[in-house]
Amino acid sequence: MQIKIKKSMTAPFLVLMICILLGLLQYLNINDIAQKNNIYVAIIIMQVIIFIIPGIIYCKLRGKKFAPELKLKPFTPNKLWFTVCSFIVLISGSALIKVGLYTLGYYSTQYTMYEQYVPTSMRGFGDLVYILIAVALLPAITEEFVFRGIVLGEYRSMGCKKYIAATISALLFSLVHLNIFQLPVFFFGGIIFAFVTLITDSLLCAMLIHFLNNCFSLLFESQLLNLISQTDSIIFVLFILTIVFLIFLILTLQSTERIFYLKGIRGEAAPLMKGQRRKKKSSGFKFDINAEALTSPVLILCIVVFVIIILVVK
Repeated sequence: MQIKIKKSMTAPFLVLMICILLGLLQYLNINDIAQKNNIYVAIIIMQVIIFIIPGIIYCKLRGKKFAPELKLKPFTPNKLWFTVCSFIVLISGSALIKVGLYTLGYYSTQYTMYEQYVPTSMRGFGDLVYILIAVALLPAITEEFVFRGIVLGEYRSMGCKKYIAATISALLFSLVHLNIFQLPVFFFGGIIFAFVTLITDSLLCAMLIHFLNNCFSLLFESQLLNLISQTDSIIFVLFILTIVFLIFLILTLQSTERIFYLKGIRGEAAPLMKGQRRKKKSSGFKFDINAEALTSPVLILCIVVFVIIILVVK
């Protein structure tokens, strides 16, 4: 079975449903549900219900032809250095944005939508394992499956330009976290995850970087806050972060060029150039597709729902 509704409506509609479910979750005290069970098991079940099940249903309705768009395939070893550089760009760039938000008085320690369920202290190694699985590993899998697998794949399949598809997926990714103060951080992260997926042609690479980023935030978020909260050190921290960000951004771009070069030697199309011939044949139509994607009523509705949840529910 395959849905015939416009693709510019279906992908944001999936995210809209997820936003509504997460908004309703604010009225639900998960600690009460998990009184007789492990709190982390409850969080895992919640993620499966909110992300995995709707995502699988969506893919099922789209049909077998949509499966390749998910890019569920391993990335080759020659892309490992690109992955490492992209990860450092992600954490240093996110830290720079957080420093900027802190100076403006809008800093938020939330690094995941499940931050409120993470205990302030861990009783042992078992707690650490549960936390890493429930709020670092599983969110990386579920969120990448929805936003870089389904959403990015859907916009790519409808013929949108890659940067348009990446921007929309990043926007929807940032909205679903329901935190206006961390919106720039999540948007930047969404752009990096989309870029990594497009370059490596593998969703698993984005999942890996997302997981490492969650772990880094989980273990070092408080240390970053301590550093930037000290007036004497904020300039030094800003300087170091900027240097690291620029160095690894250059290394990431060089690694990207290397990936393109190797693909060229093998006679393969570069990841960002795939579908170029098809675009040339109907460039005017492609413009309409991009405009349609950016002005989709469902995409606008997602933004409206985000604002309502932030103002009313939160």
